[in-house]
Amino acid sequence: MIRRLLFSPGPSRLLALSLLLGVALGGGASGPATLLKSAPSRYDATMTALTTDATGAPILAWVEISPAGTQSIGHLHAARWNGGWTALGGTLNENVLHNAWQLSAVRGPDAQPWLGWAEDAGTAHVDSYLMSRWDGHAWSDPSRYAVRRNLSDAGKSRAFTVTASNVPYLTWTNIYYPGAFAQVVQPFYWQGRVWEQQTVPLNHSIGSAAFFPAAARSPDGTLYTAWLEGDVAHSNVYVAQLGPAQINAAQADQRWTYLGGALNVRPHTYTFAPQLAAGADGLVAAWLEDVGGIDNLFVKRWNGSGWTSLGTSLNINPKRLAERPNLALDERGYPLLTWVEGVDGLRRAYAKRWNGQAWTLLGGGPLNTDARHDARSASVTVDGEGRAVLAWCEQAGQRYRVMLRRFAR
Repeated sequence: MIRRLLFSPGPSRLLALSLLLGVALGGGASGPATLLKSAPSRYDATMTALTTDATGAPILAWVEISPAGTQSIGHLHAARWNGGWTALGGTLNENVLHNAWQLSAVRGPDAQPWLGWAEDAGTAHVDSYLMSRWDGHAWSDPSRYAVRRNLSDAGKSRAFTVTASNVPYLTWTNIYYPGAFAQVVQPFYWQGRVWEQQTVPLNHSIGSAAFFPAAARSPDGTLYTAWLEGDVAHSNVYVAQLGPAQINAAQADQRWTYLGGALNVRPHTYTFAPQLAAGADGLVAAWLEDVGGIDNLFVKRWNGSGWTSLGTSLNINPKRLAERPNLALDERGYPLLTWVEGVDGLRRAYAKRWNGQAWTLLGGGPLNTDARHDARSASVTVDGEGRAVLAWCEQAGQRYRVMLRRFAR
């Protein structure tokens, strides 16, 4: 129910956010596509995340709602595609009786995949954020980097990436920062054995609320954080960077630099779900923004001195709600975006690729294997051969299954 409210237009969406901070197919102009074998999920799939490993093979993570006695629990799984699916471990939850959610995947500087996810019991007031690295043979113990906070203190929104030193960087929404008007966005740094959490917020002002962060690392080691600042109905998208020289410096020297002003097309409006991707050719940001009561998807690139728009709204239909964008960069530094669009029960997954001048719709239409099927939680990566790989959950019969397509360069 909360999810429906969160992504529905109008006051109900605002209320929810404040409360819960192998078959060849025609590809059209985007080139040929391949429908990969669906992921080996047994139960109802609810979210996906994609990255690649050191060989360039796609790594898929997903959460499926498994029956457990009288309950249903979100269990995390991962697999590698190499002409077929190979499971990477079994259930990855730290505690198989806790729900996994807020799933994300990134590639570390050694080209091995990392997963980040939240986990909770659903009843106890303890909320954990967990991170784990695949070393080619097994996943690291997720408790090593765990951040555990009181559920009401967790802020419900956080993001991670991996530094050039191959340790996590975490950005966190804290609703109990001393002297703050409301929640703040704080960078958390790994100090070898513990997290440094007594950090200066990234807010422009602690007199305004900040929430829903995103994080990315560039090849030179620069860290980037995006966040929303304002109130639920009137916020701005901001981005800051921390250069390599500051990352390992003393706390006093860890100075973040704001990159320009607000990214919004229309400042001080409803914004949501920022995304960041950083490559050798620069930084790209994507976010959702209200247009006449409907979430539309926008993208900008940082040109070194300011933010440049890459086209206008990416929505196929600007009057249909866009939801949960996911961003990646190809080998040229061009962005790839995937998202779902529509209303619950009638959503379709889409993906677009920037060609340097305009956006190309991958496949020429919905990614769904059947446009009558509902879709949710789309994600994207680029494999070792430069091909875009897309995953999403698609309803078929009584459950959602994870489907994937791969598009030629």
